[in-house]
Amino acid sequence: MIDSWVINDDIPVPVSSEVGLEALRLRGDSGQLETWLTRSSGRSLAFVTNTERAMVMLLEEGDPGEHAVDPGLRG
Repeated sequence: MIDSWVINDDIPVPVSSEVGLEALRLRGDSGQLETWLTRSSGRSLAFVTNTERAMVMLLEEGDPGEHAVDPGLRG
């Protein structure tokens, strides 16, 4: 069985790594600024943007999660 990411919407859509970034861009262009993806292994990936900056958060089932930050950012 192939472990894949799925965009969590009313109708879940599988997303390959080859088209994942383009899917996020298309969602942002249409005003969908928050995207949650889940993986059959139990991981969740959240992508939230205001179109200028983004927050990405990786969650594993049962843990508080991890997130990426820009260490050079001020304010």
